[in-house]
Amino acid sequence: MSPAIDFNFSHLFEGIIWNTVIIPSHNILLVESRNVDQKKTFFSALNALTGTFLWKDVVFDEPWWISLNAAAGRTALFTVYLSTDNPDKKGIFGYDVFDQKIVWWNNDFSLVAVGNELVKGIASKYGHRDITLALQSGLEVTSADELIPIDDAVLRPSQYIEGHEHFITIKNFLTTRFNLSPIAALEYVEHESLIFISFYEAEGELANYLMITSSTGFVMLTEKLDEHLKGIGLDTFFLYAGCVLFVKNKKELFSYKIV
Repeated sequence: MSPAIDFNFSHLFEGIIWNTVIIPSHNILLVESRNVDQKKTFFSALNALTGTFLWKDVVFDEPWWISLNAAAGRTALFTVYLSTDNPDKKGIFGYDVFDQKIVWWNNDFSLVAVGNELVKGIASKYGHRDITLALQSGLEVTSADELIPIDDAVLRPSQYIEGHEHFITIKNFLTTRFNLSPIAALEYVEHESLIFISFYEAEGELANYLMITSSTGFVMLTEKLDEHLKGIGLDTFFLYAGCVLFVKNKKELFSYKIV
């Protein structure tokens, strides 16, 4: 018997959902959303399995020139752009997601990678210099171990551009089975005897759909993710801990359980 797809939760966010980061050790999903009209960036943290918020719509002192980069353990990392004329001039701070406070700050750091309690990056104030910081304290580490990248336990789809042999195969499946006419690009992954396909159709402008089927082609779920699009997206959905998560209409996060 094929798994079923059951609704889990949904949340409407303030502004366009711009970025998400998973902390697998605590099943926390961090969400960055941006309101262009207000020039504000909002950050939220919720339980990735239940949808319960730890906190929601936090705005920092720098409300716009800021972005969520990565997270591990109990620390989320945010980049602050210190000069609107020079995007290479960056700072970074560590934020404790449980205590909800900034625990360290470095005003000359461009993030490269995070792993095994270390943060690697570049300082550029006095020339180009590779440096490593301790994740929890932000202090510089002089004899750092080799960085082991964090496994966020997220299963992401593969993207195939129109003309790729896998695009042609998947398109033929959608056309012959469901009379659909996908164009531009597809995202595809198989998991737990289910097939997940994000595809685009021309409806004046592009519209993006997510279809979940059994391995035999029985439709479990179809959702219209967005419409009136100017181009294609990447990672329009992802799988985590037995759930599929995706964003609809740029502002609403959905989660369905695979049961």
